[in-house]
Amino acid sequence: MTTLYLVRHARSVGNAAQQIQGWLDLPLDDYGRKQTRLVGDRFQRKPLIAVYSSPLQRAADTARAIADPHHLRVIFDDRLREYHMGAWTGLTAAEIEQMMPPHRWDEGLDHVGPGAETGLEMRARVSSFLDEVVNRHREKMIVVVCHGGTLGAMVSAILDLPPIRRQPFHFGNTSVTKVSYEHGHARWRMRSLNDRCHLRTLTAGGDVGDH
Repeated sequence: MTTLYLVRHARSVGNAAQQIQGWLDLPLDDYGRKQTRLVGDRFQRKPLIAVYSSPLQRAADTARAIADPHHLRVIFDDRLREYHMGAWTGLTAAEIEQMMPPHRWDEGLDHVGPGAETGLEMRARVSSFLDEVVNRHREKMIVVVCHGGTLGAMVSAILDLPPIRRQPFHFGNTSVTKVSYEHGHARWRMRSLNDRCHLRTLTAGGDVGDH
């Protein structure tokens, strides 16, 4: 069995401003840096063999906080980036609503801005990543640090849900979702979702935004 801990990055300045970040590469804020220390402490006693991360700095800095105590080098993979949000990049939800016809939001769940990545495109890249890492690290324990949209796509792929952008999951900053792949049965198991117990000492209300 291969065990994956799927971790959303700590809070960024874009999260705090409620921006749709996508591939916009913004740093962590002070609250986010506190979160990284706590999530790093959470994994100190785990026998990790590898830490993978999106190359965007909000994920990379979170991943280093987990990898450094284990003397592991973070492995960056472009397939772990957030959704490319196209023309919506850097905007707030209110600003996007002003750009859209009033009825557009009622037409379905998979809303994609001009030039943005679709749910099907995201499904292809996260599925490729998952297939590769579970075969590379058989019977091992690894951490994957990425983004809210990327995590939604991963969990929906594992559960064989439709490849749409807006999945019925929420992932708080530095939340931990545990999944495992049973090689003998060729099947995934969900172990936990959006676990943030390591943040109990922080003031409530620090999580903002998914993208």
